[in-house]
Amino acid sequence: MQSSSPRSKYFSFREAINYSSSSGPFTEGHRVLVSSFLVVFFIVVGAWLLPEWTPYKNSITTYTWPVMLTTGWVQYWSLFCPDVRDRNYHLTALIEFADGTVKIYEFPRMEKMDLWTKFQREKMRKLFGDNIAWPNFAQFRPSVCRYLARANNDTTNPPISVTMIRNIVMTPPPDPKHWVYRDNLPQHINKEILFSYKVNANDLLN
Repeated sequence: MQSSSPRSKYFSFREAINYSSSSGPFTEGHRVLVSSFLVVFFIVVGAWLLPEWTPYKNSITTYTWPVMLTTGWVQYWSLFCPDVRDRNYHLTALIEFADGTVKIYEFPRMEKMDLWTKFQREKMRKLFGDNIAWPNFAQFRPSVCRYLARANNDTTNPPISVTMIRNIVMTPPPDPKHWVYRDNLPQHINKEILFSYKVNANDLLN
């Protein structure tokens, strides 16, 4: 009869390491499958991480990009190199209407959100923080401006322009005598016009 003592639920060290039965060595099919996966992974990711000046990079990534996009293997290291970002910023947009009034829109700011909301809006942070704020993603800015124009459209007073602004401040240098904590960073007081878009009538059509 088995003991009802709580101790009966525990294994000795020798029992624990022998508790799970081995599935046996890999079959030849398993080896081929795993090896093929690793080869494809390293080729796809390696091609994407080649420097821009590498010959034939674009012709290679034409074929590897669909695989990377489908599997989510996209890799970006621009946050860490060649230069670590030395500034804090957030984006705003000025939406000007036909009667001359202006409305300000503030893009999502993660430091103002609780943990759960940050989790929910991470993709928005990626788009409006890591992407369109920088020159290599400038092609997305007209689409964002058109979206903001439609979202704030008033048939009696339509928007006529959208101006995206980067609000920025340099990151304080590390100083053991005067630490600046993440929750007390300087306000983003410097303004840079990032992009200005003239709204067309077709932009306001759903």
